[in-house]
Amino acid sequence: MAGPGASDDRAQTPILRGAQVVLRPVADTDVPALEAILREPEVKRWWMRDTWDRVDEEGSTVFAIIVDGAVVGCIEYAEETDPDYRHAGIDLFVATQSQGRGIGTDALRVVLIYLIDELEHHRVIIDPSVENERAIHVYEKLGFRQVGVMRRYERGADGEWRDGLLMELLAEDLARA
Repeated sequence: MAGPGASDDRAQTPILRGAQVVLRPVADTDVPALEAILREPEVKRWWMRDTWDRVDEEGSTVFAIIVDGAVVGCIEYAEETDPDYRHAGIDLFVATQSQGRGIGTDALRVVLIYLIDELEHHRVIIDPSVENERAIHVYEKLGFRQVGVMRRYERGADGEWRDGLLMELLAEDLARA
């Protein structure tokens, strides 16, 4: 299990701040709160991960989303470093009680700005379920565009395969404000 603090890179991961959120590397003490969020029906519907070791995968940089001192979710990115295909991919989840308040949008914008301005990525991808209209709306509001449907992309909680929507954002398309 690649748990919090398992990588030397985490010690070098910055703390990022948005209008509502603070994003910091996940600490061991955050894991129970994050696992509880993953078990919430509205989160589990889209994530299908209820143990931290299935979220915190090697090669990803993972932040706890903090609002008013409380852990309300997680956002992570992974980088493709091959210079001919260089880009980043993002995933996130936010506690049900924190949804609809702009918290996910703020967290995502902060990470996108970091990936583009600091890590010099020109392209970022995200891949929600085609049925996750709320997430797709947020992503489009930030500048992501739909690329196409990946058929039978992931297995749902019911065991059935469902389609994923590949979305991309180019640096010049980011809605920064």
